Amino acid sequence: MARKTKADALKTRQHLIDVAITLFAKNGVSTTTLADIADAAGMTRGAIYWHFDSKTSLFNEIWNIQSCISLEIRRKLSPKILDNDLKLLREIMIETLRFISSDRRQYELLQILYHTCEFNGEMYSEREIRERYWFNRERMKKILRNCISKGQIPVNTNIELTITIIHGYFSGIIKNWLMQPENLNLYEQAPDVVDSLILMLTKSA
Repeated sequence: MARKTKADALKTRQHLIDVAITLFAKNGVSTTTLADIADAAGMTRGAIYWHFDSKTSLFNEIWNIQSCISLEIRRKLSPKILDNDLKLLREIMIETLRFISSDRRQYELLQILYHTCEFNGEMYSEREIRERYWFNRERMKKILRNCISKGQIPVNTNIELTITIIHGYFSGIIKNWLMQPENLNLYEQAPDVVDSLILMLTKSA
């Protein structure tokens, strides 16, 4: 048997991660075993243990390799928008909703994050994943401070409270969309969803 190259090993590792994401999203993290993942990937249990010593290490690696959605989207936006923080915030939120609603992998990752994982032990917490993956409080603070300094939102805006409200708003929208996608065309209605929030933020500005 030919010796596997580093590229082969990385390909196998990624395949196991891909299969794990699908099974975790469909069946739940706690009920999915490494043996289930190995079987679905068409590999032996020994093969999966060569790459991951536990289900927790596999779960954490799933999130280690994910890019931050908002940063990826920001890099693709027009440079003109970057000078207007309120427009920047609006576009990032709209494109984030459109991205997660049109990409199957993002749908699966969010199912895991919000519906099919019981966080415990050495697993990354929901908050850690959220900060890493799509909702970073520090970046949001910077944008909101810039909006205040430019008179785009009221000067007396409580930034910490506003961030909590924004997160609660989007978490609620996403959780409900994941449970009942037939009730909301998230891709088409993303601007309406975001503009409702922007209207609340800019009131009295």
